[in-house]
Amino acid sequence: MAKDPPAVGEWQAFYARLIRLITLHEKRKDDAGRFTRRLRREIESLWTFLSEQGVDPTNNHAERMLRFAVLWRKSSQGTSSEKGNRWVECILSLRQTCRLRKKTTFPVLVDALRAYFRGQEPDLAWIAQPTA
Repeated sequence: MAKDPPAVGEWQAFYARLIRLITLHEKRKDDAGRFTRRLRREIESLWTFLSEQGVDPTNNHAERMLRFAVLWRKSSQGTSSEKGNRWVECILSLRQTCRLRKKTTFPVLVDALRAYFRGQEPDLAWIAQPTA
């Protein structure tokens, strides 16, 4: 389904079988029941990639964007305070934004700190520029 949408008949047969399975199991009190109830609540959004052009059927892109932060947290054991957590979020977000905009992080950070100590707003025009 990710590469080619199914034919109408294939889709209808699949969807009817899925709904039947959900209906059979949604009253269960175990994990299967919880799973089918969640499927029922979210079923409309599960197939958006079939009807909307440009919607990726996976979240691989988002996971790739977060990979560095996840690896850093695992190797460093994270932080021990909320203030530390906020700093890490901000600095890793800056790093990823710089990476996507093909900018070096350190000069951007230096410019932001220089503007801060001068009481000025940092130049953020580079964020809005389209990437090459």
